[in-house]
Amino acid sequence: MQQNNTRNWSREIPSRLNFSQEQVVFVIGHSLRSLYDDVLAADMPEPLKALVLQLEEKYPP
Repeated sequence: MQQNNTRNWSREIPSRLNFSQEQVVFVIGHSLRSLYDDVLAADMPEPLKALVLQLEEKYPP
């Protein structure tokens, strides 16, 4: 005789995931940082560097 191993899985699997606001902010922040790290590490184009130098001379930091 076979054992009846069927379960009602719908009761054991949650219908939705619940995350705290801190978890959501952490995941989004981490994702954005990994996406934009290469942008921040890239060299500034020469015309933009020249413009920044002009602005810094006119308006010192």
